[in-house]
Amino acid sequence: MAFIKGVFGAYPRNYITKDDLMKLFEHKSFNYSQEKLQTIKKILSSMNVQGRPTCVNFKQFWEDLDEDKCPCTIERPSTDNLFRGAQDPFNPTMGERAVIWEAAVKDLALKAAKGLLAKTNTNTDDVECIITNTSSGVMLPNLSTWLPQQLELSNIKCNYSLDNTGCGGAITCLDVARSTILSGRARSVLVVTVDCSTTHMNTDDEIDMEGILPNLLFGDGAGAVLITDEKEEGLWELNEPECLLMTGETASFINMRTRENGYYLNLSKDLVPSLGQALSQNWSRILKNLTKTSDIEEVEWLVHPGGKAILDTFTRLDPPLSHDHLQHSLKVMGEKGNLVSATLLFVLELMISQPNKNVACLIGPGPGLEVKFMSLNRV
Repeated sequence: MAFIKGVFGAYPRNYITKDDLMKLFEHKSFNYSQEKLQTIKKILSSMNVQGRPTCVNFKQFWEDLDEDKCPCTIERPSTDNLFRGAQDPFNPTMGERAVIWEAAVKDLALKAAKGLLAKTNTNTDDVECIITNTSSGVMLPNLSTWLPQQLELSNIKCNYSLDNTGCGGAITCLDVARSTILSGRARSVLVVTVDCSTTHMNTDDEIDMEGILPNLLFGDGAGAVLITDEKEEGLWELNEPECLLMTGETASFINMRTRENGYYLNLSKDLVPSLGQALSQNWSRILKNLTKTSDIEEVEWLVHPGGKAILDTFTRLDPPLSHDHLQHSLKVMGEKGNLVSATLLFVLELMISQPNKNVACLIGPGPGLEVKFMSLNRV
C-alpha cells in the first residue's frame, strides 16, 4: 500500500491581481483594440480569480517602462527583472524567456521539495525515488536528475520525469509513485510538480481570445508530496486511478505550440462542452468504481480548478457537485488561479489540513482530451 505522508506548496513572492493585469493589457505596448480590451475586462470580472502568484514582477512595466528606461543592460535576467534584459521587454524571444523559465522552475521546485522534507521531518537518505512534472517548458538535465543533486538525495534507486501532462499531471505522478511502491522498487517517493506559465505572456495582437484566455488564468507555483509505504493513522492511502480518454477532434482543444516569442497555449471554446458531455456519460460509473459509494456527501471532492467554467461543469452532473463540495478548489482558484499540474496539490494540501471525511477523490482534466481520477482513503 502507498500513503500520502505530507504535501507542501510553494509559489513566488510576486503577485498580480486582476486589476494589475488589466492595467498591463491597457499599456500602449500591447496594442490591443478597445473591443478586445472590453472582452478581456468582462472575462476577468467573471472568472472568480482575484490574482495569481507569478515569477514575473509585472509592476515594473507600468512603473518604469513608460520612462524609456529599457532595454536595460543586464547580462543575465533574474526573476525580479524578467524581460528587462530583453531587447524588446514586452515581446522577448523564446530564448530570453527560457533563461528565466528555467531559473524560476528550479527555484520553486527546490523550495517546495525542501519545505516538504522539513514539514514531514524526512531525512534525505530516506527518499528512494523522485518523480517530477512540468508542462510549461523544457530543460536538460531534467528536474528528476537535477533535484536529487541539490537536495543531496544519496539513496535514489529510480527517478522519472513525467512532463507535458497538463493539469492532470499530479495524478499521473501519484499513479507512478503508487506503482513504484507497490512493486517494491522504493519505500519512499518524492513527487514535485512545477510550472511557470507567466513567462510566456506576450503582446501579440494577432492572438484571438482562445489564446488570450491562458494569459488571464495561469499562474506560477510548485507542489511537492511524499508517498510512503509506512501506514500511520491519519494518512491517506492512494487507490488505483481511472482515466477517461476522449478521441477525435478533442485532441486539439488544449494545445501548445512553440513560436519565436514563446509558447502559445490555446484553450478551445469547445473544451468545456466536450468535457461536460463525456463526464455526464460516465459520471455514475466513475462514482461507483472509484469511491465505492453513490452518495457524494461521503466524499471530499478535489477537482482541478482549471477555471470557473470547468468547475461549473461538475455542478451540472447527475448527481451534481455543489459549490460546498468544491470549496477547496474554489478557494485555490480564487487566490492562485491555475498553476497547471501543481494546482491539484495545493487543493490536496488544503483538504488534508482540515479533513472532514474519510474518502477523497482527485479529478484532473488535461490535454487529449482526458480526465484523470484517483480516490483516497484516510487510515
